[in-house]
Amino acid sequence: MSSQIEMTRLSDAEVQDMLARAVRLYAERVEEQGALAAFPAETPVTATEVMVTVTAMLKAVNLQVFELGMWQSWAGR
Repeated sequence: MSSQIEMTRLSDAEVQDMLARAVRLYAERVEEQGALAAFPAETPVTATEVMVTVTAMLKAVNLQVFELGMWQSWAGR
């Protein structure tokens, strides 16, 4: 199923809800079990798609890339 078809079937609120749930689930799993690849190796996610999404996520929680870098260095991630 193409992402174009999926976009017409899901509302913005549904996409936002799915992303929020996935973020919480992923963070919980990493905290409990350690490192986990963000995507399966065979999943075709582009760098542009990741940058668009991550940029929106950082804006949503009022974080700058610098703060992310600092947290990564402090947390050893």
